[in-house]
Amino acid sequence: MPIAFYCRARPQGCDALEIFRERRRVFIGYPLAREGEEYDPKALGTCLADPSCPDEEWDEQTGKSGNRNHTRNRNFIRRVTLGSIVVIPRPSSGAAYLGRINGPFEIVDAPEWGQTYLDLRAEQGLCVEDQTHWHIADVAQGWPVDHFREIDLSRIPGWLRRSLLGRSTYGELPDHPLDDGVTAWSALDQILIGTRVGRRPWSLEPNEVKWRLVDTLNNPSAFENLVVALLQLEHPDESWHHTGGPGDGGIDGFGCNEAGEIVGLMQAKYYANSAPELASLSQADRKISRYAAVFLPEDPIEPSDGTQLLNLDWVAQAVCRHWRHLPLAVTLRVGQSAG
Repeated sequence: MPIAFYCRARPQGCDALEIFRERRRVFIGYPLAREGEEYDPKALGTCLADPSCPDEEWDEQTGKSGNRNHTRNRNFIRRVTLGSIVVIPRPSSGAAYLGRINGPFEIVDAPEWGQTYLDLRAEQGLCVEDQTHWHIADVAQGWPVDHFREIDLSRIPGWLRRSLLGRSTYGELPDHPLDDGVTAWSALDQILIGTRVGRRPWSLEPNEVKWRLVDTLNNPSAFENLVVALLQLEHPDESWHHTGGPGDGGIDGFGCNEAGEIVGLMQAKYYANSAPELASLSQADRKISRYAAVFLPEDPIEPSDGTQLLNLDWVAQAVCRHWRHLPLAVTLRVGQSAG
């Protein structure tokens, strides 16, 4: 079965999208020299170990050397089959580039684009010393692609965008968190063949809103801010503030009364199998409400200390209740059309 995966196209810090697109290829780094061979950028098929080879050949080629990155390469290569879809994200330009794998993994012996790549590194003010750092080898092992199609990043669902905005150099994309029948591959395939629906009709149906939230919120900060906004709307006599970030002490939001006294504490987790446990309160502070918000999965284990769980169902229903006062509701098309 084909899979969907992302690749940053940034070997050793260099934005190499230009070469990936022009050569219609996707490369993965972490090349490994064969046992007893010297690095030769004009004979890479001979001097590099082939991570797609059988285990016994791999041990012979490498002398059982290598690290976890090389093991990861080998395991990943076995997952990528013909028809798999690769995504190269470029958030800075609001774009992503999608292509289908149309050939087997290979090591290009003497890449004719090797010097072009070194020139590209030079233009970006990066190291170009190849003999020591094996730069050309970073754009030699990978798969051919039919072509790369540029699309707006907004067309990729939020449950996939979250993976695209991380730091890993490559990785397999996850399936839909609410529907086992929707895979990352099927969602991207619909985009490539032009059948994915664009803007949705207005709705106030909580189950539909849940799907739209998952399609839109793609990072913890967005979820934290939404929960703080909803708590503010649920408790209009209180003042709620977002505090999430480094050094937040495990609290992502707090509410206070008109006297400035704390009346509520909230901790949010974008993905957690169980609700976060907030710090125990002293007897004098028992009147402070505590909220544990979890975006995914749908039904995390509830807290055992009286903390109120705010799960995806609660969030969707609250969005439906307060859609008139939420800018996000316009994005989600939650509510009633002005027309």
